[in-house]
Amino acid sequence: MFTGEDIQFLQQLHQLKEITKIGQGSFGKVYKAIDLTDKTICAVKVISKIIYNSTTPEQDIYMQLNHPNIVRCKRISENKKCYYIIMEYMEGGTLAQKIKDKQLNEQEAAIIMKQILEGVNYLHDRSIIHRDIKPENIMLTGTNVKIADFGLSFRFSTTEGNFHKLLNKKCGTIIYMAPEQFTEKYYSKQVDVWSCGIILYMLLNGGIHPFYNKDDTKYDFIKKILNPSIEIPFNITPLAKDLLYKLINVNPIDRYNVSQALMHPWITRKFHEKIPLTYQQQLDQFLKEQQIQQQFKLLFFLQYLFRNSPRTQVFQDSVKELDQVNSKLQQNQINTSPNQNKFKILQLSNKHKNQCHTTPRIESQGKFLDFSLTQKTNFKKSMENILVFEKDKCEKSQNCSARSLKQKSSQMVNKYFMPTSFQESSCASNKMKFKINRKELPPIKTK
Repeated sequence: MFTGEDIQFLQQLHQLKEITKIGQGSFGKVYKAIDLTDKTICAVKVISKIIYNSTTPEQDIYMQLNHPNIVRCKRISENKKCYYIIMEYMEGGTLAQKIKDKQLNEQEAAIIMKQILEGVNYLHDRSIIHRDIKPENIMLTGTNVKIADFGLSFRFSTTEGNFHKLLNKKCGTIIYMAPEQFTEKYYSKQVDVWSCGIILYMLLNGGIHPFYNKDDTKYDFIKKILNPSIEIPFNITPLAKDLLYKLINVNPIDRYNVSQALMHPWITRKFHEKIPLTYQQQLDQFLKEQQIQQQFKLLFFLQYLFRNSPRTQVFQDSVKELDQVNSKLQQNQINTSPNQNKFKILQLSNKHKNQCHTTPRIESQGKFLDFSLTQKTNFKKSMENILVFEKDKCEKSQNCSARSLKQKSSQMVNKYFMPTSFQESSCASNKMKFKINRKELPPIKTK
């Protein structure tokens, strides 16, 4: 490609010399050259305008990027046929070459993986999807790891809504594409996370792909991707397995995003920290917490109803009274002897009997009289006084017979000693005995 006018164009405009080919991509070739402006080795990517046709040209994306884990672009130019992107030269080669040459331990793999994730996170924060993350596009120089080749990248417009941030175009290297890209579904930034998970597996397993075999056809490989089953090597630690499963989950909702992966203890090497939850796990936890809160609210409401209802208040009062009575009985049993308890029981029974036989004070003709059927002597004295009074009255009038005296005595008894309804109901038996045992007075002789 670099013949005649192209070499002369680069030498005159960009001051480059000793141009040699070092690689080739999907849409162009990569050359190594010396930049005469700063006398450093640089890489020149030449993209054909005839082959490459994108709404977001690679050179436009390169001009927006400035991150230590992304290959730095020095300057860009073009002519009628090609774009010329002059970048820093990565002398360590690609990650694919390093995986083949050396078996990495988990510490080395974590350092490389962290730098890849930081570069991808920088792209996602600027609404850029790479869509072609693979070991061949990961460049090394010393201990630094940088992402290159943005030929298939897509940049979202800042004015577009969230729905338009989903794509359905199939593009990328097939063995690093996510399952949702094969099912004609919309996809987003999570496709780059899947590619990072494939790279993590290859770092831990000597460059072996988790799903692809050399003898597999495209149809066989897609079938494996849609129904994945991974054989995890026995020497991989549980934390590395946890991160791997959360990066290559078939369901994008159950898959980590890049920022969550960067907080994983295997990446940070802080093994005492908690493992971040995926969005689906966070949603499930939130729903469980909401259910528990609703159940507690229901219990509190039922408890409030139980405490404030009238029936429960009466029941609680009765329970309190019973508790008080029981406590008093227990105290009495502890403090007193059996004989004293018997004496107290007899006293209570006698008190109860007296309350049954006694009557309250009643009002009759402006006078209060106490009437008790148990006090027989007082009753007899009162009867004798009345009869003597009537006898004297009859003697003075001399017109009183035995029959009239008897009638007047009965009237006086009914007048001053008439029992109330309470007396009739509580002491009916005593009244009947009194009537039966009462003897009639003998007739009084008149002069």
